[in-house]
Order: sequence, then structure tokens, then C-alpha cells
Amino acid sequence: FFFLMIRRPPRSTQSRSSAASDVYKRQVHGALEYYLKCERIRATILGESHPDYATTLINIGWIYYNQKLLDQARQFNARALQILQVSQLSSTHPLVTSVNSLAQRISQPSTCAIQ
Repeated sequence: FFFLMIRRPPRSTQSRSSAASDVYKRQVHGALEYYLKCERIRATILGESHPDYATTLINIGWIYYNQKLLDQARQFNARALQILQVSQLSSTHPLVTSVNSLAQRISQPSTCAIQ
């Protein structure tokens, strides 16, 4: 038997990059949608002063930060920080270090992940 192999012309690097970027943006949008649902659920079940609720706020802040939406990232991070200050976690607790890391990056917007 004879098989004819047909090769597609190679895609340009630009189109691959653009396609990957589109997929990434859809995934980030989907993640944000789920985290916002999670925020509402955790607020209802745990209350808005629970450290696990703060975790969700931090994650939403990171998503906004990566989208270069710094005002929204700052708002969610500030809310998480207020919760963590009341809960009196140590400065080395992972939630506290995450809030501090995001706050530091927000203050230096040139370090946003998506260019």
C-alpha cells in the first residue's frame, strides 16, 4: 500500500503565539469566573472574616494582577489583608507572605506577568 503524506505548511511563530495567548486569556477568564463564584460561596458559608475567604480574595487579586487590572487587584488584596490582620497570623504564614508579595508587585506595575 502507498500512503501519501501531506504536510501542512508550518504556521508562523506569530500565529502560534497569538493562538496560545487566546487560549490563556480564555482560561484566565474561566478561572476568574470560578473564583468569583467561590468568593460568594465562602462568604455565605464561612463569613467574610475567615482566613479561607481571604485565600479566595488573594487568588482573585493575583488573577487581576496578571491581567494588568491593578486597581481591582489592589482592592481584593486590601480586603484580604484586613482579614489577615484581624486573624493575627504570623508574618511567615503563607497567606500573609502571598498578600505581601502581591502588594509589592502591585506597587511595581512593570512586573506584571502578561506583557
